[in-house]
Amino acid sequence: MNWEIAILQALQNIRNSFLTSIMEAITALAESLPLVIVLSILYWCSDKKKTVRIGWAVLCSTVVNGIIKNLIKAPRPFEKGVVTPLRVETATSYSFPSGHTQNATGFWASAMMIFRNRSMYILGIIMIILTAFTRLYLGVHWPVDVIAGIIIGLIVIVVADKLYDEETGFTRWHVLGVGILAFIFLIVPIEKDLLKSVGALWGFVVGCYLEQNYIHFETKGTLKQQILKIIIGLGGAILIYLALKFILQGDLILSMIKYALLVLWLIAGAPYLFKKLLH
Repeated sequence: MNWEIAILQALQNIRNSFLTSIMEAITALAESLPLVIVLSILYWCSDKKKTVRIGWAVLCSTVVNGIIKNLIKAPRPFEKGVVTPLRVETATSYSFPSGHTQNATGFWASAMMIFRNRSMYILGIIMIILTAFTRLYLGVHWPVDVIAGIIIGLIVIVVADKLYDEETGFTRWHVLGVGILAFIFLIVPIEKDLLKSVGALWGFVVGCYLEQNYIHFETKGTLKQQILKIIIGLGGAILIYLALKFILQGDLILSMIKYALLVLWLIAGAPYLFKKLLH
């Protein structure tokens, strides 16, 4: 613990406004909104199968991260009075392991596994390390948290990749397995972030199953069609989020349902409209 305190306090001493703005921008890239936007656009307009594979790895990693946090319930360094935190609004749950670091590891490491080229390896490693560093600089995680985030993230994406075949896609067993997981978490007392992740994973798997068996939308299209996809997809997501936020408020179970429906729209609802309206 002493060496961790020394590192965090040393980083706090080098803070300045310019460096802080860079650290906050980098850490933001590993948050839900940027990842959802990037993956959605890639899924709609570029490579459906590869994007699903990355999304599956990231969501599995997020759920595992939440489970571990709820089991260990480690306090964050600023809760111990070690440092003054920055961007504290991103520190919404327990400390161990780092969710941002694990998200970045899940996204970039799975991208490296899929694309397997030198540029992706270099970019991925840099982004994972930088994300981990930002969490220490901002004072919202212990060093052991970010180390664990990288290690656990790597383990999860390897296991998740084994549980998914890009050619056959999701089966009824995937839908059943994630459905059972969601049901278990409905009756077990856990915090809101984990419920959101489980809901998103359930919506993702069900959405992928519906799309691959019944919708079969095309990612290719003219520039105009691709722009319309993004407008319809993201615009619809915003409207659904606002509507569900108003209708389904307060209860943790309703929060899980909200995120399941939102991801279901991104994966199956919007592609259904694309096929009907644009092709």
